Formats: sequence, C-alpha cells, structure tokens
Amino acid sequence: MEEAELVLVQQPDRHGGPVRFGRGVLSRRGGAFHVRWEDDGTEEMVKLGGRIAGAPQGSLRLDFLLDHASSMASFDEDPTGPVLRLLRESRSGLTRTQIRQKLQDLGIEVDLKRARWKRIERILLSHDDVQVSGKGAAAVFECKPAKKSQDEAGERPGSDATAPASPQAEAQPPTPVVLASPAENGPAEAVAGEPEVTGWPSDVASTEPEKPEPAVTLCPAAPDSTPVRVGEPVPAAKAASLTERLAEATGEDAARSLGHYLSNPLAVGARLGELTKEQLDALVRELEDDETAALEVLLLALPRSSAVANRAAVPSGQTLTPLLAAAAAEVQAYVEPKPDVVSAAAALLRRVCAAGELSTASIPALVTLASAVAAGCSEDGVRALDDCALALSRLLPSMSRDERCSVDLDRLAPLVTGLPFTPDGGRAALILAVGKVRSKSMLHDEWWTGANLDDLAGCANGILAGVTSRPEVAVRYLHPLVVRELSVVESRGRLTFLLGLPSEFLVGVPGEAVAAAFHRVATTDPVVAIWTGSLMQEQRVRSLRRDAEQAQAAAKIADERAEAAEGRAAAMADRCTQLEETLRAEHRGTASLRSAQDRQIQIDVIRSLVNLAAEVEELAADGTEAEVLIERSRALVMAQALDPIGQAGQKMTFDPTVHEPIVGVPKDGTDVTVIRPGYHWRPPGEDVLIEKALVTT
Repeated sequence: MEEAELVLVQQPDRHGGPVRFGRGVLSRRGGAFHVRWEDDGTEEMVKLGGRIAGAPQGSLRLDFLLDHASSMASFDEDPTGPVLRLLRESRSGLTRTQIRQKLQDLGIEVDLKRARWKRIERILLSHDDVQVSGKGAAAVFECKPAKKSQDEAGERPGSDATAPASPQAEAQPPTPVVLASPAENGPAEAVAGEPEVTGWPSDVASTEPEKPEPAVTLCPAAPDSTPVRVGEPVPAAKAASLTERLAEATGEDAARSLGHYLSNPLAVGARLGELTKEQLDALVRELEDDETAALEVLLLALPRSSAVANRAAVPSGQTLTPLLAAAAAEVQAYVEPKPDVVSAAAALLRRVCAAGELSTASIPALVTLASAVAAGCSEDGVRALDDCALALSRLLPSMSRDERCSVDLDRLAPLVTGLPFTPDGGRAALILAVGKVRSKSMLHDEWWTGANLDDLAGCANGILAGVTSRPEVAVRYLHPLVVRELSVVESRGRLTFLLGLPSEFLVGVPGEAVAAAFHRVATTDPVVAIWTGSLMQEQRVRSLRRDAEQAQAAAKIADERAEAAEGRAAAMADRCTQLEETLRAEHRGTASLRSAQDRQIQIDVIRSLVNLAAEVEELAADGTEAEVLIERSRALVMAQALDPIGQAGQKMTFDPTVHEPIVGVPKDGTDVTVIRPGYHWRPPGEDVLIEKALVTT
C-alpha cells in the first residue's frame, strides 16, 4: 500500500481562529518540513509540535484536526462511520484495545464499561462489512475487502471471486516472535489470554477475567509458528527483525515500519518498560548494526533503570533533535498523557539532557516534554526537570536572533517552580540564562515562586550573583524576604545569618526593621542585649552629632544667604539713585526742548500773520481790487496748509459739523449763505478743524 500524502495542520493561536493546513509538503530535512499553506500559498519550514500536527491525507485523524467540533458531533450522532474508517485505515486490523486507544488519541473518551463502548462493540460484532478473527481480548476486527468483478480478479467464470489470482498476490506475514511458556499444553491460548498491549498508549485490562499464567520468556519462534518451550532445543531459524520483535513486545499483531516506532518513542518506551530483564536482553540480541542504533534510540525512553539501556550509546545531536520532535508531537496528541507516557518522557529527558550534544533546534521539543512532565510531577520527574533546566540554560544563550524571537521564555517559568534553588541546580542556572537572553523575562513572578531566603543567599554567592545584584530583582524579591525574616527572627544564630547576607540583600532595608529585630532577640539573649545597648548608645551619639552638624550647616547657609541679600539690597539702592538722577536730567532736557519748540511755533505763527498783514497793506496801497486782494490772501493761507470752508456770499447746504449759524438752528440740508469762511488745517496725515464757517439762512 502506498503511503498517503502527509497533510500538516496548524491550530489557531486564539479561540475561534482559523485552522491552516498545507497539503503540499515540498521537502523534509531532518525533523523539519517545507510546507505550502493552502490559505495564502505561503511557504515555510515547520516542525511538528506546538500548534503544528500532521496526518495522512483522507484519514480520520485529519478530519478531527481540521474540525474537531464537527467530527465529535458526527461521532456522537453515529459512531459507525468513524469506527469503520479506523478499520479501513488499518493494514492488519485492530483489537478492541487498539480501537479504544485510537479513539482516545482523537480526543474521544471511551470506557469499556460505559454505554458508548457497548454501542461501538455492537457495531463491530454485527456490521456486515466487519469480519472478526480470534477470541476474547485477542480478537482482531477487519473491514471485509470489496468484492471485485471477474474481469478485475482475472479469473474464469465459476471460480472463487474472492481468492487471489496467485499465491504471491498477498504478502506473507513475517515469522512472529512469541512469548513462549514452559506449560505442557496450549501455549498459544495462554498467550492469547494475556491483556492486549499495543504500540499506542493504553492501560486497559481485558473484558474477560484474567487467568494466572506462568512466567514467560522471549524466544524466537519456529518457522511453523509453534512456540518453543524453555529447555527444548531451538530450531535453526533466521533471527527476527527489530520491527518484528517490537511488534511482539508491544502486543501488536503485525510488525509496522521502523519509522512508526521511532515516531512514537514514548509509547514504545512505556511498553518496553513492562518487559523483564530477560525479555529486554532477548530484544537486543543478534541485531544488525542499523537496527541496534534504532533500538538504542528507543531505549532512551525506557522509564526505568536497565543494564540494556545503560549500555546503549547516546546518539548524536542530529539524531536527538528529530527524536525529541517526535516525542513532543506524541505528547501533544493526548488530551492528557497517561502516567506511563509521562514517565517515559521524564526518562527521555534525563538521558538526552545528560548527553550534552543538543542543538538549539531542540528547545521547543524540550519545553513541550518538560511541560508534560511538570504537569504530572513525580520524584523522577523532578530530576528530569532539573536536568532539562540545566540543558536549556546551556542552549538559550546560543540561540540566534530569530530563535530568540520565536521562544516564549515565560513558558519556561512553570517548568522550574517545583525545583529547589541550589547553586548547582537547574532552576538557578535557567534563571541566569533567561536573564542573559531577555532580562525583563526573569522578573516574571513565577520564576521566584516558593523561593526562600536561605536558598537564594546560597545561590547569590555563586551562580545567581549576576542576577541578585540587579536592583530591580533585589527590590522586588530579595528585600521582602529579608524584611519578613527580620520581623520573626528570635535567635542570635539567625540574626548572625542575616548580618552575613550579601550587600544587595540589605541595601534599602528599613533601619527600623533591623532595630526591632535586635530588640526582639535581646529580650532572650544577654549577649545580643549588651551589643544592642552599646549600639543604641553609640547610635544616639551619632544621631545627636549628625543633628548638630546639620544645624551648623543650616546656620552657615543662612548666614551666607543673609550676606548675599544685603549685598543685593545695597546694589539695588545704588542703582535706584542712578536711575533717579538720569530721570531728572532727562526731564530737564525734555522741558527745555518743549519750551524751545513752543517758542518756535509762536514765531512761525507771528511770521505768517506779519506776512499776511504786509501783503494786505501793500495791495491796499496799490488800490488793488477786492477780488485780487481776497485771492492773494487765500494763496497765503493755503501755503500754510489751511483749506477754506466756503467763500463769503457763497450758497451752500447746511452741515452742522463745519457751519456755525448766526441765528437759529437750520435743519440739515437747508440752503445757507456763507457770511465768513471757516478753515481746516491739513498738515501731512492730519485734518484739524480750526474755525467753522459763519452762515445765515
């Protein structure tokens, strides 16, 4: 059967967001896939884990990844279709336990004792398209193959339409590796009665009552599949391949590809952890070199100490990165990982982090696995988290700029909240590394949850010195611990410990809190009482001396200010005197200038009158006519910018602004006769009415 095309699915980063998927996986390099997303056609390199998951094209798992809500609703309405699809997608059929586990992997909770499973079981036992082979927990359910026409089958009329065209048309199953028993009769039936174990995480007992069975050992089977009993000679046969041994060890009915087991390292590791020492020894016996290397990779997730696992060589970083990515994707496929899977993840973390050959590309997978281990924390889990924190502390400073932007450092804090602060531990080392990468991130309160003064003081003299010396860390986390300890200290030894803290712990701590702590201890400790008394007297003297010095300094400052003020006052008085003299001098000059100007104006007026009088007298002596005399007079007047208002005897319209009536008050617009003209003085830019014209009606 050809492998179905892999489809990558990216879950939304917020509730209700769109799900992205990409059918076009263009290439693969290690654990990274070059994918083209269908929504906008963009291409990028992604790794499985986090919000990225993969599934074969057309598979039931892909449907659940693309629209989990609709798929769940469809299953609740009628589980027949999804169950039949699971059977069709399986190459060799599925047992009850395998079906249940696959449904759980899709997020469907199935309990063998509940009505939902009973309904599924009825479908399996009664559906026309399902055939059953075997009994009890070993029963295997398969979809019946579709019937072919005679032409498609290539057979003569009357022959069996369902028979293969040739014996080679069907693949022969590999020689199985069976759990042989020294019992005299029915070894195969005894094995069939054991609980079903698969490569998928599960821990479900058979629906049939268990029967006590004798101990079993892992032995190769004879070509006719007859189990070989302990003590009998083993017929010569080709050693089973690694995939065949893994299928038998995990309880699968047929071997799968090696890639399948490597893509589920935690489930395989959990099942290998259930094997005995003898079974593990048999598992690794007489393997090819490449198979031995693959098995050593799987043994990294063995959730217990074993000589076989201890002898295994730790792979290189190029192998560990895709292994961690596969384990992380496996963890994310669970709604809640089972304890045996979490134990396998913890074991994998401990062995991988101890290798010291990890690359920064493995950081996201390490965080995912550590999050799962932290959620179900155990004693082994704590050790694994500590090793993981140490590994992350070595990797974080080596990240590139793009990697630093993609890693959520705040997500690391919950991983270490259950770890102690020790000078050589992972928690302190990881906080220091986070501070180097992004200093603000280490101010997240979760980094410091559960910290106590003793542990932080021990780390501050070593690995955390560069962190605790920062003022923002001291004020936010160290000072509250010191003040709290000062408020409850009651012994000289504890007081000595506080006095020996690094300086950053004490800078800024209120003196009142220190004095109160001394007084409290002094009530029960005579030595501290003596020291307190001496300190208080000396402190009082120092306080009085300090007050006196402050008073002297204040008086000196006041004297200096007074002298400066007197100097400024004298200078201002001198300045005022100078200004007054200047003002008087300017006033005298102004008054003299104004008198000279007034006199010159008078002279100019008199000169004009003299010129007018002389002109009139000269004209009169010559016997000049009145019209000529008037014209000459007007010319002299106009030369002085005087403009006449009418002429004597002239008829005009009455204007009260320029006319002065001799008798009565004519109305505006009334015709009047000018008796004596008036004058406007119009120097440049001005218009002054000198005299109104006298008029009569």
